[in-house]
Amino acid sequence: MAVKFLETTQVGTLYNKGEIASFDEKTEKELVEAKTAVAVKADKKDAPSGAQA
Repeated sequence: MAVKFLETTQVGTLYNKGEIASFDEKTEKELVEAKTAVAVKADKKDAPSGAQA
């Protein structure tokens, strides 16, 4: 599971609106509950170049 950010949010690093990132289950749940992100299924094509998916 992963999340897609709905607004610019800092979670250790700064994520911009529309970016997709994976976190531990607790962090993802908190981001979704705070309405700063929505849960998505991440595909390897969504990962930035050089990232490990």
